[in-house]
Amino acid sequence: MADYAVRVELRGNPSKEVYQTLHALMARKGFAQTIAGVDAKGNQRRFSLPHAVYYGASGADCGAVRDSVVGSVKSEVQEDIIVFVVQAQTWSIGS
Repeated sequence: MADYAVRVELRGNPSKEVYQTLHALMARKGFAQTIAGVDAKGNQRRFSLPHAVYYGASGADCGAVRDSVVGSVKSEVQEDIIVFVVQAQTWSIGS
């Protein structure tokens, strides 16, 4: 299975409730708003991802992950969206 980062932009001015629906949908699809990693001091911890960015694994290819997310978000959250999916081999995070 490959790891993917997914960014979902809800166009317009969606409410907090709409974003909560999005977050719940993405969690059901196996994509989290946090990622486990090692901080600069070598400590294991969870990092929060930027708003509406999700991380998870799938056996599908990048295009299939995109199509699945687009279909679900359009049917359950809202129609006017942009979805960006990238397959991740390695990553680093900092603040």
